[in-house]
Amino acid sequence: MDVNTITEKKPSRVTEMQVGDTIFTVVSVESDRAREHLYDKVKRMILNNENTETPPTATAA
Repeated sequence: MDVNTITEKKPSRVTEMQVGDTIFTVVSVESDRAREHLYDKVKRMILNNENTETPPTATAA
């Protein structure tokens, strides 16, 4: 699969990470339907002091 075909000249980011013998490739593409950019969203969250805690995970006893 060609990354250029996926992004269709839209703002995008390609990240690769190797875990053991497997290489994971993540292609992030900006949506045409997005109501705000990531930078603006993070800025808003910081300024509004929004808390995005993840729920606790179960631990083995």
